[in-house]
Amino acid sequence: MKHILLIYHFFHPDTVISARLFSDLAEELVCAGHSVTVFTGNRLIRTNAVLAEEENWNGVEIRRFSRPNFSQGSNVGRLFNSGVLQLKWLCGFFRRRREFDAVLVGTDPQFAYLMFPLLRLMNRRIRLIHWAFDLYPEAILVNSPAWMKRLAALTKPFVPWAYRRVDAMVDIGECMRKRLQAYGHGAECATLTPWALAEPPEVPESDPDVRRELFGEAKIGLLYSGTVGYAHDLSPFIRLARECRRRGIDAAFCFAGYGNQYKVQLAQLTKEDTNIRLAGFASEAELERRLAAADIHLISLRRGWEGIVVPSKFFGALAIGRPVLFSGPEESCIARWIADEKLGCVLDDASVAALHFIRELGNKPEVLEQARNHAWRIYREKFSRTAVCSRWLRLLAER
Repeated sequence: MKHILLIYHFFHPDTVISARLFSDLAEELVCAGHSVTVFTGNRLIRTNAVLAEEENWNGVEIRRFSRPNFSQGSNVGRLFNSGVLQLKWLCGFFRRRREFDAVLVGTDPQFAYLMFPLLRLMNRRIRLIHWAFDLYPEAILVNSPAWMKRLAALTKPFVPWAYRRVDAMVDIGECMRKRLQAYGHGAECATLTPWALAEPPEVPESDPDVRRELFGEAKIGLLYSGTVGYAHDLSPFIRLARECRRRGIDAAFCFAGYGNQYKVQLAQLTKEDTNIRLAGFASEAELERRLAAADIHLISLRRGWEGIVVPSKFFGALAIGRPVLFSGPEESCIARWIADEKLGCVLDDASVAALHFIRELGNKPEVLEQARNHAWRIYREKFSRTAVCSRWLRLLAER
């Protein structure tokens, strides 16, 4: 068995999705007999709480390194936090460089890939693995202030040099793999997707009270649940809701989101949008009942963001056994998974297919039931924690 070091900004007990995924993976590795150490930060993403420097959690050794309390919502703050943590992690690794067989580095904090050359220099025999949840500097170059774009552009020539030190490059979708391969890294490639936080053992039924709260008495309910950021666009769904109302389709749309673009994008709603409802953030304890209240889940990705991020809410929808309606590029991995596995519908400008999809599921309960069972089965087979972590174990067993 191996001693594996995980390096990521956030970890248990943080509840942000990526932290939960790294925590789940660490647990699975320990259960498989590996020794696991985690280098992480000492602060939670949504509070000012300072965590203990050391902790043993479910057999995982956690080493938390202090960073300034600069806001993660500020570009300058995130940059300073990233620099401080990376320097401290590298120092911590140097002191223990002979202990580890493999190092797995995530993509938070931004520019974390700059550590790879130094990690390799300190231990030439160690196996370096990169798990890319999102891509930097691409995410900065797509939508950031001009000074951040200039800074990101300055780092881009160093990316191929850094990536060529990696032994295994793990992406979360085909489009992301293509972007990574464009750097000519030459590493082994693997696609290992995120899994859902809620994984019910069977397809759950809707809670009548929660459904009524979100969708009223509508025949079919469509739910957007989660972050609304620069990579997402709710406008196509709002136009679709208006078209449903115009055509007399008894469908209610609910936007239960948060994030820096949530209120901005919903400012276009008017009093005439009577089939559109809003809901706030749901705690993890409430999440499964909320997700199960919908008939269809809405997933969004702006053009230009394909391969930079992959919306994790897609996996949450399938885990709960719900088909999806996706607004985004047809060449994105979400669109391809939907088409290949028959998991829902991709929204285009004409909306014809989407309107037919909504009407059919609303009018034919047996078709909706089949769609639910199929989505849940595909998730269990291909995207579940068990399925993905078993592939992680095979990857880490190599060499």
